[in-house]
Amino acid sequence: MDPQISTLLESAVLMDTWSRAHCQTKSEGGMEQWAKDQKVREADNCSWYHGTWQYLRLLDMVAVPGWHDAFYMETLGDLLRKKPNADILISAAADFGMLAQLHKAVEAAGATPNIVIYDICETPLKSCQWYADRNGFRIKTVRENLITGNVAEAPFDLIVTDEFLTVLKSEYKPLITKRWKELLKPGGSVVTVAMIGGATTPDLRQGYQRRASQLLEQSNGLFPSNLNRDKSAIIGQFQTFAAYHNRHMIVDENELRALFADYASLSLRRITTPGECVNPTDSFQIVATA
Repeated sequence: MDPQISTLLESAVLMDTWSRAHCQTKSEGGMEQWAKDQKVREADNCSWYHGTWQYLRLLDMVAVPGWHDAFYMETLGDLLRKKPNADILISAAADFGMLAQLHKAVEAAGATPNIVIYDICETPLKSCQWYADRNGFRIKTVRENLITGNVAEAPFDLIVTDEFLTVLKSEYKPLITKRWKELLKPGGSVVTVAMIGGATTPDLRQGYQRRASQLLEQSNGLFPSNLNRDKSAIIGQFQTFAAYHNRHMIVDENELRALFADYASLSLRRITTPGECVNPTDSFQIVATA
């Protein structure tokens, strides 16, 4: 079996289990905030998100750093070769995906950076620690709201994150780009990506759930048999994920230029990638330097 698939299968069971114990109720923020605001259903915490994410990764139905592998390898590799002992912040994570992408670039560059990961939920941090332990390198994880909390490890040479801008509502986007700049050393960079699009409509949600269920049926025994899970239970999780998950997409290039207006330089590259509810989707690959 492909090692990447094997890792995803193993981590899917772990994250499903961890999510039930470690995804806690928050006063504000987290992946459940949209569902709470819309009163779609009862969404006390983000367990529906973190407990389902790996199953959807196995079907290639959620945005992951691997969709931008060439961009991350080239950009992170260049930065790491210039500063192999860089202080790096991963600014929020759905799972270990961004860490794995960074680790791949670190190994290719022969670098030895200091890596710290901040997230508002413990579950993705456990996933990252699991991946780091599995691959024999050190990281630090901190459960904290990055916008409002204290970040003792700052400043950083590099901040990297995948699709965090499309997780945040419009009013929070300028807060995080401002915060990133505050946390960077002079000359430090933010490296990220962001999908372009409109609102996630009920029709898009229904289509997403149908496609996920169909792909599960067509998975030729890859899972849930390998996971010792009932297929109907996973389909139920897909239905909840489709009802709750919401992207606050980037409207256009002008929005990004406004968000990063206070940075010294900004590089934007528009490409087409797989998508979530809309497949394919256009995305911007972003490098912003303080």
